[in-house]
Order: sequence, then C-alpha cells, then structure tokens
Amino acid sequence: MDAERTVALTFLRLAPFTEPRGDRTRHELLSEMTSTVSSVFLGLTMGCAQCHDHKYDAIPIDDFYRMQAFFSTVQIQPPLRGDGFQIGGPLPARFYRAHEEALINDKRARLQQQVGEAKTQLASLTKELEKRIPRQASGFGLQAIGGGLGNDYIYDPANVTDGKPHYTVASSDGKAWSYFTDGKPAQRYGSKSGTNNGKWFGDLPKPEHITLGAYTEGDGRARGGDHKGAFAEVLIYGQVLNEEQRGTLDRYVKARYHGEGQAPEPPTDGLRFWLDAGDIDANAETPNPAEGSRVAAWVDKVTGTALGQAEPARQPKMSRLGQSPALYFDNSFLLGSIARGRSAKFLDDQAGTMVVIFSAESNGEVYGFAVGGGGAMLSTFVTPDGAGAGKLRDRVYDYSNDLFAKNERDLFYSLENRDRFVKQSLKRLQPEAMSLRHSFGPPYEPGVPVTRVKLRGEFDNDGKVVKAGFPSIVTGHTKPAAIRLDPFKRWPTRSRRMALATWITSPDNPLTARVMMNRLWYRHFGRGIVKTPSDFGKLSGGATHPDLLDWLAGQFVNQRWSLKAMHRLIVTSSTYRQSSFVVNETASAADPLNDLWWRYEQRRLDAEAIRDSVLTASGRLNNELYGLPIFPPLPGDIAETVKYSENKWDTQVGHEGRKRSIYIYQQRTLNMPFMQAFDSTVCDESRPRRRTSVTPLQALSLFNGDFVNEEATALAKRVLREAGRSVPEQIRLAYRYTLSRPPSPEEAKHFGDLLGQAEDPAAALNGFCRVLLNTNEFVYID
Repeated sequence: MDAERTVALTFLRLAPFTEPRGDRTRHELLSEMTSTVSSVFLGLTMGCAQCHDHKYDAIPIDDFYRMQAFFSTVQIQPPLRGDGFQIGGPLPARFYRAHEEALINDKRARLQQQVGEAKTQLASLTKELEKRIPRQASGFGLQAIGGGLGNDYIYDPANVTDGKPHYTVASSDGKAWSYFTDGKPAQRYGSKSGTNNGKWFGDLPKPEHITLGAYTEGDGRARGGDHKGAFAEVLIYGQVLNEEQRGTLDRYVKARYHGEGQAPEPPTDGLRFWLDAGDIDANAETPNPAEGSRVAAWVDKVTGTALGQAEPARQPKMSRLGQSPALYFDNSFLLGSIARGRSAKFLDDQAGTMVVIFSAESNGEVYGFAVGGGGAMLSTFVTPDGAGAGKLRDRVYDYSNDLFAKNERDLFYSLENRDRFVKQSLKRLQPEAMSLRHSFGPPYEPGVPVTRVKLRGEFDNDGKVVKAGFPSIVTGHTKPAAIRLDPFKRWPTRSRRMALATWITSPDNPLTARVMMNRLWYRHFGRGIVKTPSDFGKLSGGATHPDLLDWLAGQFVNQRWSLKAMHRLIVTSSTYRQSSFVVNETASAADPLNDLWWRYEQRRLDAEAIRDSVLTASGRLNNELYGLPIFPPLPGDIAETVKYSENKWDTQVGHEGRKRSIYIYQQRTLNMPFMQAFDSTVCDESRPRRRTSVTPLQALSLFNGDFVNEEATALAKRVLREAGRSVPEQIRLAYRYTLSRPPSPEEAKHFGDLLGQAEDPAAALNGFCRVLLNTNEFVYID
C-alpha cells in the first residue's frame, strides 16, 4: 500500500489499543469505526443505533450493522514482541516526504550521541554526589519476633549512626507502629521482614527479661548485635503520645541535650517506665558515678526494676550525650528480670509509646532495649537501611534529605533516564504507522465474516444477517452496496471500504460537503451554521442559514474539495470581517443570540492557540515542522510525580520544547494543566465541539503560571533588545507583538508614566509585558 495512504488509515485505528479480549474487542473496534466515520463525514449519530433503532432519527439498527459491514475485512497487524497487552502492532510505512529520511537519520544519530554524552556526565556527577552521602546511613526500628508474633521488622530509615544525639518516639496504636525521629515523622518505612502490625508489650506471651545493648532471641542471653554508642534515657508510656506531648518532649530533649532554652519536664501522664542516665540508681539524693567509670546497674525510676551486669568487661561506662549524662555501650550488656503482675504495668498494654534517647556509631545491625521471654521478644534496633537509602539513587529521589540541590536532582534524573527516553524516541522514528490493512483472505486468512445485527449491541448476541449498504436515511432504500469482486468472484478485497469512500466523497452525496463546510464555519466563527457539527439530525435544531450552507457545499465541490480555497473564501468575506463591538439595538432585540450573524461573535482562542500566541509574542516559538512529539515543562508538583515514575514524559526545557502545540505528546492520563485550564480535550474519543468556559483558574494560569511568567520575561528582553531604553518604542513594540496594533494615545501615556517613573525599569517592563499577555484582547478574537 502507498505509504501516505497507510498513514491516512491511522484515522480508523484510533480506537481502543489495549486489553485484547477476542471477539468483544473486534466488535468494539468495528463499532467505533462505524460511529466515528458516520458522525465525522456524514453528520449522522449512527452510534445511537448500535443497540436499538435511533430514538429520534430514521436510523434503524440494521443500518448501523450494514455500515459496519464495510469494515469487516479490516485486519490489524499482530502486536510486536513484548507488547502482549496491545491489540495489535504497527505497519511499515516508508518515508514519503522530500528529505524526510535524511532528516530522520540525522535525528537518530544525534539521539544516539546523547546517550554516550549522558553516560559520561552521569558518571562524573555520580562521583561528585556520592561524596556527600554518609557511610552506612541507618534507621531506628522495632522488631517483634517469636512465640506467635511472627517476625515483624519495621524501621524509619532516617540516618542515626553519625554518633550525635538522636531520639526516636516509637508508638503503637494496636494496629501499626509509627516513628518520629528527632521530632520528624518517618517519610517512609523500611521492612526487613513481616508487616507493620503494631505488636506491643501486651502481645508477648511470657515476658521474663528486660535487656539493653544486644540481641537476645527473647531468652535473656546476649547473642551479638552489640550496640556501639550511648543510651541516655528510655521512657515507656501507656498510651500513644499526642502532638502536644511530643512537642513537650522535643523541647525537653533540645534543652537538656543541646542547651536550647529551659528544659521542661518530659510528659508524665501515663509514664510507666523511665531509665534516666542522669539518675542511674533512681535516687535523687545520691550522686551519679564519675564519668568514665563502669556502671554495674541502671534502675528504672518508675517501677524500681534494675538492669545489671556482674562482669566488669561487659559493663557500660558513664559518659555524656550532648550536655547530659549517658551510658556508653561498647560490647556492653545489661539484664534485668521482669514479669506480669508486678509494678511493670506496660507489660499488659496493647498500645503505647517508647522514647529512646541515644547515639549510634555502628556500621552493622545492632540492638538496644528489649523485653522478652519464652523465645519471643519486642526489641529496638538500629540497622543499615535495607531498602537502599545508602545508595545514591535513593538518596537523590528522597526529598526528605537536604544533601542535594533541586537542580542537581533534576540533572541526575535527566542523565539517568536519557537512555530510556532515547530508546523511546528511536522507536518513534521507525518508518511505521499504527494503521490497518485489508484481510489477505483465503488461504492466508479467514474469509469475510458474515455481518449480523448484534441485539442490544452485545457482541455475542447475534441477530439477522445483513450486507454492506449505505444509510437508508440518505439513500431512501436498503439495497446492498455494489462491491467489486476479485476476478474469481469469491473474495471482496479493498473494494468494501473503497465503495464506502467513493459514496462518501461523491458530489451527489447530500451530506459530506455540507458537514465539512459546517465544521469549517465552526472553526472560524466558534459556532456552526448547524450548531452540532457531528449531528445533522432532528436534535440539531437545523441550519440557521440552509441556503448559505448549500452554497458553501457547492463551492467546496466546485473547488475540487480544496479546504485551502474555502478557508480563503470565508476569511475574506464581509461576515468574517465584522467586529463584535457593534451597537445595533434593533438587531439585538430581534436576534439576541446572534443566530443571523449580524455581528462577529467574540470568542476565546483554543488552548493550543493561546500557548502558540504567547510563544510567538516572546519570539521563542520553534517553527520547526514535523519530527518527534514534544514534552513541555509541567508544573512543579506534577513534574515531580512524573519524574520519579516510569512515565513517558521526557521534559524538554529548551528550544525543542517550544514547538507548536500540535506537537505536544498526548497522554490520556497526563494532560498539561495550562492547556486543560483552557478546555483542551483529552484524546480518548472523537469530539465534535470543544467546551468553552470562563473560570478563575484561567486567569490564575495566565497571571501566576510558570509558563506565561517565563515568556513575559522573554518578551521584555526582546522588547528591550530591539527598542533600547526608549520607553515609547518599548510600548509600541510590546503592543505590536502581543495585540498586533499600536497603543492608543491614552494607553501610551498611561504605560509611559508607569515605565518612566519606575525605580526598577527592568522589573516594570517585565510586569508591563505580563499585563499585555493577560488582556482579554490577547486571548479573545473580537
């Protein structure tokens, strides 16, 4: 098939692409072709007759399936390898424009060069950024293991292994653990095993031991995982601390350990256990051991429970954490006895909070405070981030740290994904088209399927057999269409669609030329002669000027179906050249809705035209024709979401991303917010008309949006570059580039005073250009 015709047939392929479901998918594909062709070229809403006779127009259900029969020989190429979720694949389509192949080859070479350059730059950037990552970044967490508890192993991957004071508030509401490290909630949770079920001390089957400094497996014996660092305090509450209590605790830690202000008391409501290195023996009247001395026991200030160590070599040393006392653990371990029924009420709690004030210097996984017995335990631990927080990529994409500037993160993302996006672009440069072809027929493919009416539009509910034919509402009969057979009189090939195309484009067809001219009128005037461009039926209300529509249709056919000639005819007419600012009280009273076109109907530019106009005014519109789709910058929040996903949006911030809006990549799940604010369509189905709205969001997009503000700055620079310091010339050029007219004397004086008296001339000029881009005159056709 001719390459240009292959590309043209992609019109019929604009139907569901994914989720192949056999006969159902083919029925939906053929039905969409039938409905779209009928409404686009004939102005008939035949899709309303897919399930039953049309409710308003004389279109029986039989006619829908007679039209569908014209497409029954259509076949789609099998999907490419690896595209199993696609209904089909592309067809080869040779380059057919002059010099197109040479341009594509040049583009392909430049893209491949980008990959090599990106890899070199990424290696250099990676080496530089890795220097800023702390070695073995670790996180504080809880582990509930054994005795029916499973093995839940959840942590907050905030770095706590730098040897500095840290504190973590670990809570359970009976359903899940939550962490606040140094007053900040966990941005995410790491899991080494199990799930976050929020097990607490009351879930332990038989608590017997309380330990500090090592892993015990719940039997009270140290088995490695020795903590290296200091413990200053361990507090246990019988409830989840609220925001106010956490705030008090935060002030307490900052004052006592960092010397920031007067230290309040920590929250005491619900306090069930408190190890305080500032009072090792829980007796305020006795002094603490001297700094550097070994400590044989540490006593809880609430229950009097003692954690001790008889072996001097395993005893922690008295030390300091920040500005307060602490016990330094290095191959140290403390053990105490505990049981239910005594004063340790927290052992019966199903929910609560544990606060640990500590420092950690360990490079491996280490354990801290634990309660266990009977082979089960609930323990705190510090672990290297098993989710890979120590890796550069995870750190760059984790905005909870301040290791990297935004431009460095953006550059890293761009370089890292260059290969993926280049492969995406190279695939688009293949001489292929998502088109369709006619069936080869026997013996290569099945014969022409019999077309049956589908009762209620259900793909598996067959009715009577019908043959390909034109709508009876147009022809006045239901005779089958004449379809040319092959020489052997048995296989109709392309002739089915050829017969339909010939009938649609026949000068004798009463609808096609009228429908096309009505669409053209709608594009120029914002409203068609028939108000519903894809529906010429009873609900359309009919044509306001039927004779005019007939005359335009006749001219269209006489001009050999030349749209260019009809565009010229319409825009040079006196009707088009009218102004919307017409005062005619008689006409207004007789025709308030302007159905008779006694004045021009003021209308807003489409979203694409507004974007292109802004770029044209700033002098930065890229007029390059053809080529790959473009991916203009998105607003910050959406850009960040897209950036860290497998999305296809390859953001282009330079000249390439400023091509005309018709080249913007269309993705149903990602519509550009600026365009969406001005009613751009989502390309999921054929839409006869665009909704035109006036909303506050449009004003905000123009005045506050990044795109318009950036282009206003570019326009100001352009004006300054060409007009110099002459304020009148600056105003004249700005008006010419934005509104295509000179300023009125009043406007020239007003803005002349504004710019001439400004303390910051550059900022004033920028604001002036921004105002012009926000005027109604800029976005409306008068």
